[in-house]
Amino acid sequence: MKTKWYHVVFVVLLVVLVAACSIAPTPEPPAPTPAPAPTTASPKTAPAPGGLTEVSVVMGYIPNVQFAPWYVAESKGYFAEAGLKPKFNWGFEVDGVKLVGANQSDFAMLGGDMVIQARAQNIPLVYVANYYNGFPIVVVSFKDKKIEKPQDLAGKKVGLPGFFGATYTGWRALLYEANLKESDVKAQDIGFAQVAALTQGIVDAVAGYANNEPVQLRLQGKEINVIRVADYSRLVGIGLVTNEKTIAEKPQVVRGLVTALLRGVQYSIEKPEDALAITLKNIPEAGGTNLKTTDGVLRATIDLWKSPHLGYVDPTSWAASYKFLKDAGFIKTEFDITKAYTNKFVP
Repeated sequence: MKTKWYHVVFVVLLVVLVAACSIAPTPEPPAPTPAPAPTTASPKTAPAPGGLTEVSVVMGYIPNVQFAPWYVAESKGYFAEAGLKPKFNWGFEVDGVKLVGANQSDFAMLGGDMVIQARAQNIPLVYVANYYNGFPIVVVSFKDKKIEKPQDLAGKKVGLPGFFGATYTGWRALLYEANLKESDVKAQDIGFAQVAALTQGIVDAVAGYANNEPVQLRLQGKEINVIRVADYSRLVGIGLVTNEKTIAEKPQVVRGLVTALLRGVQYSIEKPEDALAITLKNIPEAGGTNLKTTDGVLRATIDLWKSPHLGYVDPTSWAASYKFLKDAGFIKTEFDITKAYTNKFVP
């Protein structure tokens, strides 16, 4: 079978990422862009220089401005005040599930859908703080396609980076809440090349992240329509996740990390210019010719951080997410969803 053009692009991007050990020239902030596999986890809560306790965190993607609050919290000493020194491991969300689930890493940044699917397999993950105020997946199209609401997608060609992961889960949730069947839309796998596929007219719309594809397209001067999954679904977004053992044995570590991270989120919301500058010190490659994109991604991500109560884990959203994932066949077993999350560590 002939290799599809987007698979070639995907492989080339992977080579560039591994060679550079940094973000790609055009950042793909929240998307599951290939990144170096996470390093072997260090001993849990190991001593760190200065009397701090080292905690390992699987970030899930590649270094990017979407993680500005982490850089801010480290730069401002919030983690140190809590007696902690985070060590970041970069990889896929599935790495976070695996390592935290096996108690080989302390924390991970994961979507609520990943936590629920893990709990359905008896993996004892617990979501301890909200990071994004809603599921960040969107469907993007050019204005002349007149795709303004989910029902307008009927009969249209829609590109997905694959029939897996957060984009696929968000896509299915959008259809579910809009009472559409998968057969109502001509969905196709376009790889991680949504912007190219849309601009070249290969598809009518693409599924991506609120703080990624729309930012890139607007910087190109394109007029677009954006359908936010969060406007139709209560699917739980990305948050800080640990496991039952860490909560039971090191509650002070969990509380300290949650508190320090949320201070970093608040600072980033209030002082985005400072947050950007701190991020660039940690990721110089995000500056230069990438600066406009990096700044645009930061501004879009701030919209995902904002919340009346930073970090609050909404039980209603978890119940709705559990129902959707069960109805849609993502999980096959029933369990107590209230054990999958907690607000006990949120200030």
